[in-house]
Amino acid sequence: MNFDLDKMHKFPPESRFFDLNEIWYFTNRWVVRFLCPLPVTANQITFLSLVFGLISAGFYFSGATNALIWGAVFLYIKIYLDNVDGNLARVRGEVSRLGRFLDSLTDFIVTFLVYAGVTYHLVQETGQQWFWVLGLIALVSGLMHCTFFVFYLVKYAGTVGTYSKNRVHERVTEEDEANAESDQLLKWELFLQRLHGWIYGWQDTSAQKLDDLSRRFAGIEHPHHTQWYADKKFLSLSSPLCLCTNNMVLVIFSLFNAVESGLWVVAVLGNCFLFSLQTWKIFRGRRFALSV
Repeated sequence: MNFDLDKMHKFPPESRFFDLNEIWYFTNRWVVRFLCPLPVTANQITFLSLVFGLISAGFYFSGATNALIWGAVFLYIKIYLDNVDGNLARVRGEVSRLGRFLDSLTDFIVTFLVYAGVTYHLVQETGQQWFWVLGLIALVSGLMHCTFFVFYLVKYAGTVGTYSKNRVHERVTEEDEANAESDQLLKWELFLQRLHGWIYGWQDTSAQKLDDLSRRFAGIEHPHHTQWYADKKFLSLSSPLCLCTNNMVLVIFSLFNAVESGLWVVAVLGNCFLFSLQTWKIFRGRRFALSV
């Protein structure tokens, strides 16, 4: 199989923007090149990332010597593989809705358990039960940050006509149910889609409501306003909110035995950054509205 590096990207060259997350796995092109001719599927890579994520959470829960270091190491491998699976699928032309849901559900399971493990480690180490509150706030914040970024990423994809396997809302439609009636694989996809909706539905709705409110403040009434959703500068600035970077915060602070600080960064600085960024987008959007 010929390896076309350009196919790894979600967008064509003229539509790409700087994504901070690419810093964490810049070597993936060589890994994907190695895997491309092998009988390894992208979904198998996703499953492997789940395994490494579970091992990471296990170390955080274990209280073993160097638990934070090993938790960080395995969490980073999970993050790395989480990027490789999508790149491999795009290079092979095997991107699917099934893979999209497997990837998202794997992210949720690992993130939930890792944050729980980090919080448990802090409670066991300090005896301070209030860390459970901090851990929960950081977990919910991290999930919302990612949903916020993905919402605008999917909207942007709609303006450039690519990245079609994601929807802003993954509610099951009558068409989804009809397609699944005669196809066993699509039945599995439908099951995962329902599961995705139960887990992420409230986040998708929250992101939509925040966007609706922001557009009203910006004076942009049309929900498909091109400039509002095709703002590459905004996407570049919001890329640190992706779950990858949020989890990298835990990796880095774990290596320095400072996971409490890592939770504070996600829970406080992350939310301050999100709302500052959205405020900036509103003022920027007002200029778009006035120029129409």
